[in-house]
Amino acid sequence: MAETQIDQASARPIRPGPHEAKPPPARRRRPPAARVALIHGAYLVGGGLWPILDLRSFMMATGPKVEGWLPKGVGACMANIGAALAAAGVRGKVARELRILGVTTALSFAAMDFWYAGVRRRISRVYLFNGVAQLGFAAAWAFAEWRESQDGRRPLEAAFA
Repeated sequence: MAETQIDQASARPIRPGPHEAKPPPARRRRPPAARVALIHGAYLVGGGLWPILDLRSFMMATGPKVEGWLPKGVGACMANIGAALAAAGVRGKVARELRILGVTTALSFAAMDFWYAGVRRRISRVYLFNGVAQLGFAAAWAFAEWRESQDGRRPLEAAFA
């Protein structure tokens, strides 16, 4: 029997299989409410854990406290709310209840900060910075809601144009 050697490539090109022919998936952007939940949640977790982890530096920044359990308790509640918001933000889907929680938490902290640090002057004026940040988060929640309502009215785009 004669042996034949194949030194050349075949004349037919190799066709890609079904997985190779698919275009790469489109990069999916996080919805606006999920981005706000992620950032607001991280802010609340950080601010909430600070008095728990280092009460001394917290009191140096915000002024002396009569009882240490109160900032730790409020911090734990803040961290819990922040963890729920951040988890929803990471998942990319923020339920209506968590949106309400985010807005009302921001407005509640802003109201307390402006009332007790600004009007009554019972706590350190440093809390006014937190009040401004919380008003910013409330505005971001409102903007995210408006933006998503506008996206819902927009006609769908073609997947492959």
